[in-house]
Amino acid sequence: MNDTGTSRRRRYGKRCGQAALLMLTAAALLQPLSAAEAGLIDRVKEIYRLPEQMESIQQEYDATKQQLEEQRDKLQEAVQQSKEAQERLIAQNKQLQEQNEALLRSIQAMEQAEQERRARTRNITTLAVTAAILAAGYFVSGRFIRLAVWRRHKSKLRR
Repeated sequence: MNDTGTSRRRRYGKRCGQAALLMLTAAALLQPLSAAEAGLIDRVKEIYRLPEQMESIQQEYDATKQQLEEQRDKLQEAVQQSKEAQERLIAQNKQLQEQNEALLRSIQAMEQAEQERRARTRNITTLAVTAAILAAGYFVSGRFIRLAVWRRHKSKLRR
């Protein structure tokens, strides 16, 4: 009986182990299968939603492309305006330089005229002072000559 009881226990233990192993295997296989099925279902749903997403992505792409084109146009317009403003400023700068040169020439002409006027005034003043000195010298020399003549005449009369 020991042999038969032991062999029954061994068979029972072996069957319980097999049953437990079968249950664990079934549980393990069922778990990934349900996750795989859920992933598969989600992917199928995503495939059916893909045209909607593509339309949405295409609309976003078109909107972004339109914005970029508008920005490019604005940038080109700004560059064109900048070039025009630069050309205007260059022309204005050239005109101002010409005006500066004309003003410098007129200032130089006025300074030259002022120098000539001063030289003429100096010459006239020098001439007037010289004439006054000569006139005064003429009168003073005339007096000295008269005085000399008078003394001579007086000394002749005394003799």
